[in-house]
Amino acid sequence: MIQFPKKLEPLFTPSRYKELHGGRGGAKSWGVARALLLKGAKEPLRILCAREFQNSIKDSVLKLLADQVESLGLSHFYDVQTQAIIGINGTTFAFEGLRQNITRIKSYEAVDRVWVEEAQTVSKNSWDILIPTIRAPGSEIWATYNPELDTDETHRRAVVEPFPETLTIEMNYTENPWFPEVLEKERQHYTNALEALVAK
Repeated sequence: MIQFPKKLEPLFTPSRYKELHGGRGGAKSWGVARALLLKGAKEPLRILCAREFQNSIKDSVLKLLADQVESLGLSHFYDVQTQAIIGINGTTFAFEGLRQNITRIKSYEAVDRVWVEEAQTVSKNSWDILIPTIRAPGSEIWATYNPELDTDETHRRAVVEPFPETLTIEMNYTENPWFPEVLEKERQHYTNALEALVAK
């Protein structure tokens, strides 16, 4: 049985914008990776994985997706290449940086899903170019990020002044079924230290 956070189940229902935010360790990226891989296995999709800055493929989510391909038992379905992931049904995952590749981004108009990782760093200019580019019928724009300021462009669009048809999900470590034991031990240590300090 595939393990999936209950709070992220709405990812499987249509919505033009899907924004996931919260603290580190909340399984946002893992959940999105698994959801997109499962959806891509069910129907052929053209998926663009983007971030504001991507100097090389190592900066992308390709490794995260590759790990999830193996975890989901989909290695027979997806061919993980050095620059892309290809499904036997035609699903494709491509990887781009927004800031450096604006001209190339405009050529991605046939994209069905775009996933913007670390979206708190995405500029207004990048969003203004990306959004009208993703215009195929039923296309969706997904973003995962750790909020920094209410004035950050992504947080403003997702939470402060959300666009119509925006699904906003806040995820924290308590809702992460994969929360690593090493991080839980560190969390408990800091919690106990803080409680001891307050008790003095």
